[in-house]
Amino acid sequence: MNAIFIFSILIACDTIGISVGQRSNGVTDDALLEISSRLYGMDVNGAYDQLELNLQTKTSSGSRVDKAPLPLFKNGIPKDVFARPTYAKLLALFDNYLASVNETEQVTPQERAEETAFFDALFGTAVIKATHQFLVSKGLAQPNVELFKEQMKNIWFGLYQRAPGKQGSSGFEHVFLGEFKNGISGLHSWVRFVTEEAKGDLNYLGYTRVLSLGKGPVGLIELPMKYQGVFKPHSTLMIGSSPELEIALYSICFMARPDSLCPIKGQVANGRSTQYSIQTFVSKFHGRQFVGSAFPTF
Repeated sequence: MNAIFIFSILIACDTIGISVGQRSNGVTDDALLEISSRLYGMDVNGAYDQLELNLQTKTSSGSRVDKAPLPLFKNGIPKDVFARPTYAKLLALFDNYLASVNETEQVTPQERAEETAFFDALFGTAVIKATHQFLVSKGLAQPNVELFKEQMKNIWFGLYQRAPGKQGSSGFEHVFLGEFKNGISGLHSWVRFVTEEAKGDLNYLGYTRVLSLGKGPVGLIELPMKYQGVFKPHSTLMIGSSPELEIALYSICFMARPDSLCPIKGQVANGRSTQYSIQTFVSKFHGRQFVGSAFPTF
């Protein structure tokens, strides 16, 4: 990679940082509802109809009582789904991180290669291509695909501090895997949930709310859980959405509605659709801005 291209990437990332920091970026709620519904309709890799849930007993937010003796995912890991390219590349990243934010991450060349492979797979999908076009049209992304890919890798995989002196966190780790700091935080990926549940490391305690989004009976779920014995009183997950759709929606909201609620619409089905919001938070480190958190709320 030559020096001119590296400099271009840095300028592009700085441009994104400026855009992310500004609330008045001209992106309307209607535009966000339209693009999100369109992306749901394009999500051919979604596993909505391949998953069967054991919802069991409804519980209350913050309840430590286990009201769900059975796993949430009735059939365990959907192996055929996880063989698809974006899922397989996502799963390859799951062993790359130290769960505690009090430990500095040491990223190896192999791990960097796995991050690149994941984004290469994402960028081969119609969902990410449409996301790029939308962000370019709103002045929130560079038209050059390679520059945009570097911008995305930076906001998701760039390391920052949640504990003093320890560069031990990234947006990807927080949102998709979960982290430990005075409890468990993050872990908003159904892929991570089902893999950890299958290993016996995650205990589903019941649900507080569910919402259908036009694909499958459950599109969002709100629940308490225990992960590696640590209680998390409240969490939300998208159910069945592909890695590319989650990255797309979270990235759009991070850029268009930083540190605030972002309106989202599910796919229109039988003339109806359901709306919810995505909450994003920006983490700032050394003058740069990264995904601090992103999750659905309803």
